[in-house]
Amino acid sequence: MRSVALPGPLRRFIDNWFESHNPPSRDSILLHNRRLYILPTRFGYLFAIMLLFLFLAAINYQNSMAFVLTFMLTSLGILSLWHTHKNLLGISVQMQIPRPVFCGEDCVFEFELSHGNKSRRYAIGIQYLDQPTVYVKLEPEGSSAAKLKIPTHLRGEFKPAGITVFTRYPTGLFHAWGWLKFDLPILIYPHPAADVRLQHTMVEQYDGQTSTSTIEGDDFAGLREHREGESLRHISWKAYAQGKGLLTKTFQGQARPSLWIDWDLLTQSSVEEKLSFMSALVLAAESEEQKYGIRLPGLVIEQDYGNAHKHTCLQALAVFRQPDREQEFRPPYD
Repeated sequence: MRSVALPGPLRRFIDNWFESHNPPSRDSILLHNRRLYILPTRFGYLFAIMLLFLFLAAINYQNSMAFVLTFMLTSLGILSLWHTHKNLLGISVQMQIPRPVFCGEDCVFEFELSHGNKSRRYAIGIQYLDQPTVYVKLEPEGSSAAKLKIPTHLRGEFKPAGITVFTRYPTGLFHAWGWLKFDLPILIYPHPAADVRLQHTMVEQYDGQTSTSTIEGDDFAGLREHREGESLRHISWKAYAQGKGLLTKTFQGQARPSLWIDWDLLTQSSVEEKLSFMSALVLAAESEEQKYGIRLPGLVIEQDYGNAHKHTCLQALAVFRQPDREQEFRPPYD
């Protein structure tokens, strides 16, 4: 319904009415009678006008064959109304949480449509705002997956806008639809700047210090008593076979420098340029398996590395100074 060009106040009234009657959900949404709407299409209205003129002509000329044709076409319209509505009734729609992407990439919405009826469902369309529609077909008691690729142009955390599931099957005379709202997060990271390398001014050097660890380093440092909870991969089984008990092998290596990605040390002029540069530094540090942390105004994330830490840092950059995380996600040309 959002694709129709309407005056601002009327459009907001319609949107608010749909939202009040179709509350957001994190789970699958069932298209039952109260969630389905149906109206004639443009061809449906033309079909109704044609039937009216045909009926008036039959009355005027007292032609029985014209009456028969009018009633037959009217029956076709009624059957089309019923089948179009039935094509959506009872379908369950589940939306997966979108995978985070960088600004400028396509955000992929993944849906799973299923039903428990023994009839086939044809030409079911899924549309997000004014984006291209994806059509699916459902086998009896079957399910089908659908993907929508939505372009991004703003970083931040958003909520999906209303999603329309519709059909015009079988005749195209009627348009049946359901308006769905999912309460799921859409996370868009700042676009990483190109050709960014780790800056030595941000790295804390250790002047050749060494560290002893069970997993890092190349030089064998000795054995120590095994501690509960440590990995069995580092146990010296040779010593255990000699009756010396459980001993853990330790190694000695050069201590890794740590990195602070500090907002105050960046020279970029705008907020978005700084966030873009910091995103690139996070990716560079992660690729080199170097511990890093970020410092933002009012927020410090301690040094660490790994996928979970990378996601935490990029999420902090994505929502930095974002006034409203409940705003709807919209493509650039909507």
